[in-house]
Amino acid sequence: MFDATFWVAISFLLFIGLLVYKNVHQIILNKIDSKILELKNKIDEAENLKSNSEKLLSNAQTKLKGYNKLNAETLKKAQKISDNEIASSIEKMKKFLENKEKAAQSKIEQAKNDAIYQVKIISTKVALETVEDVIKENLDIRTKEAINLSKLKKSIEKLKEIN
Repeated sequence: MFDATFWVAISFLLFIGLLVYKNVHQIILNKIDSKILELKNKIDEAENLKSNSEKLLSNAQTKLKGYNKLNAETLKKAQKISDNEIASSIEKMKKFLENKEKAAQSKIEQAKNDAIYQVKIISTKVALETVEDVIKENLDIRTKEAINLSKLKKSIEKLKEIN
């Protein structure tokens, strides 16, 4: 009748009774409630951190979009300025080359005119010398006296002035 199982059952009932008498169940419930409250606080804190993180991420993405837009605008402005500078430089270079070409053409024309003038002077001198030599050889002394030598010299001077 009073075997070991019986005494184990009695000990168990006494232990349960002692736990009820000492309000151990209330202590356990309080501990569980405090753990639940602590977990709820941690969850709320995590949600707050998550929402703050999402706000910060949204702000950062907005700023990033703004910076990207600003960057694109700056690049467009820089490209436009660069294109304008290139066009201006090309235009200046064209004008410079045109001026150089005009100057070269002018120098060529001047050299051509100078050469023509020099040829005229030389040909006039040669022609006059030839005429003098022919006249000296073909005319005798009396004929030379008959021709007014001064008129001939004046004619020669006029020819020189023409050229």
